[in-house]
Amino acid sequence: MRRAVTMIVTFLLGVAVLVSYAPAPAHADPEPGGLTPSQLFVHARLGQPPGRGAGRGGATSGWALRYLTAQPRANCIVTSRNPNAADQPWFGTDGNPMLVEVVLVNRADPSVRLPQGEGCLQPADLTEVPTPGEVLDALRVTNIPEPKVSLSPGGHGLTGLQTWYWFDGPGQANVGLDIRGFSVTAEAKATAYHWSTGDGISYSSTVPGSQAAPAARHIYNRRSRSYAVTLDMTWSGSYTWTYLNDAGSETLGPVTVAGAPQPYPVNEVRSVLQ
Repeated sequence: MRRAVTMIVTFLLGVAVLVSYAPAPAHADPEPGGLTPSQLFVHARLGQPPGRGAGRGGATSGWALRYLTAQPRANCIVTSRNPNAADQPWFGTDGNPMLVEVVLVNRADPSVRLPQGEGCLQPADLTEVPTPGEVLDALRVTNIPEPKVSLSPGGHGLTGLQTWYWFDGPGQANVGLDIRGFSVTAEAKATAYHWSTGDGISYSSTVPGSQAAPAARHIYNRRSRSYAVTLDMTWSGSYTWTYLNDAGSETLGPVTVAGAPQPYPVNEVRSVLQ
């Protein structure tokens, strides 16, 4: 009997599953601060007016002249409320087919925008600033791993004894890429881990854990061939871009990357009297 117990304890401490990684689907959390496109445009030919350039190194401070919500408009008429004469070429000319709202944007916080009037541009004059969704897609394809649970015992659990949970993968992602001529650098970090044990219990952790220090511990009380364990990871980060003497930065996240269910059978431990 003592030998059997020793074998079970050794099994619990020593067995772990090594997992592989692949791109996983991601979805933006619905609350404010989630990933939503800013829909800002820049002038693809003129860049920034004099005095509004980003300067060397792509400074993300100061104010930039950009555009919102382009739409076709017959007999478009420029209605500038901007007193700065140097900015007027960026409003276009009467009769151009694309109506845009011209705004001054705080580079440090693109949600802060000051209306400057309406402009009339050619469609080719507009290039959309890289959106958080586009940057997230690039991160997901290249760096963000699929959340998969590492378990001990790894093959199957045992009722009445602890099963350990952890994530044996990278918790940080970086990427550099080109989007429509914009030079983009992005980074994101896993900030929360959400474990589901398959029997109605869930755990949360801010760290991935390890085999020596699991992020979650759970005891199954009933045997089953069909428990499905899952791990969802929440990521947050930021990115910067530079283009035509302009630069900007935006936040990424929080965004939740959902892992696929992993089958985990649990056997019942029975005591035998001798």
